[in-house]
Amino acid sequence: MHSVRVLLSALPAVVRDAVSDAAVRQAGLEVVGVADPPSLLLEAAGALRADVVVVATVDGELPGIASHLLDQYPDIRVVGVSADGRRALVHRLSPHTLEVAGATPAELAEAIRATCPAQS
Repeated sequence: MHSVRVLLSALPAVVRDAVSDAAVRQAGLEVVGVADPPSLLLEAAGALRADVVVVATVDGELPGIASHLLDQYPDIRVVGVSADGRRALVHRLSPHTLEVAGATPAELAEAIRATCPAQS
């Protein structure tokens, strides 16, 4: 089984650190990079072969670049995290949104892992 490759982008430092910490503590998750500024997201997602991209949301909405990401990489998953780190939404190309209640680091790590089909 290979690790779920996680790319971080445009996150407040406290949220970025929480996600990185959660990934380090959870088997099967690997943070492969940070795309900052967000304009580097499309290139980084392909170059780093990310399975999941974690971005900040504003009022529960993904930034526009995330929509382009889903169009360009149909198998990728996007986890949008609120600026305060208390809410997370999982987005896929096919209209599917899963709300993650609480969004503790462990819950966020589980949401990231759950976005990907079983890895072999």
